[in-house]
Amino acid sequence: MTPSSASSNSNAPTVAVTMDGVIANWVKGLRAHVAARNAVADQQLALNVSWDLSEWGVNDPAATIRDFLLSPMSGRLKPVAGSAEGVATLQSAGFRVLAVTRRDHLVGDLADDQEKTREIARQWFKDQDDLSLDTDDLVFTEDPVALEADVWIDDSPRRVQRLAEVDKSVWLLPQPWNRSVMQSNGVNILFDGWESVGDLIAAHSG
Repeated sequence: MTPSSASSNSNAPTVAVTMDGVIANWVKGLRAHVAARNAVADQQLALNVSWDLSEWGVNDPAATIRDFLLSPMSGRLKPVAGSAEGVATLQSAGFRVLAVTRRDHLVGDLADDQEKTREIARQWFKDQDDLSLDTDDLVFTEDPVALEADVWIDDSPRRVQRLAEVDKSVWLLPQPWNRSVMQSNGVNILFDGWESVGDLIAAHSG
């Protein structure tokens, strides 16, 4: 990974990009974890899944996500299609890109668990040779909405709704689990995923 000049420029407009679901292909990794726990093939679990994972027969999504984040599998995620190119395009356009995650706040209160989760996330970024983000660009925060940023790219329906309600500039990366907020006031949509990042750049440049 080679950090861009925009990433190191504190005066550049900042885009806060959610790590899981927007940069890292969280749902495929989580699906593999759930499939392994239930001794079924990944393909038996639909990728068209809701936020509560009910389609996979998960009764306790919080516990399932916690177990996944503490497992090595959470460090083996593939990048979301187009994310490396999209991040590079933002940086070339003069934006500072931060990868934002709540991972360490999803695993409980044990300090060892929180640090293990942070280290897995850091290592994931170190391993992404095509992604021009450094671990210095990785932000762990309990509440991404409170982050100092100019623009957000997110996939979480609750966070997207909260951002829109407080007049933050938020762009939604469309996913099966966030269809409920696609028509919400104040929500911009990257209709073609990362390939539509030029729409964001055009809206926030100049």
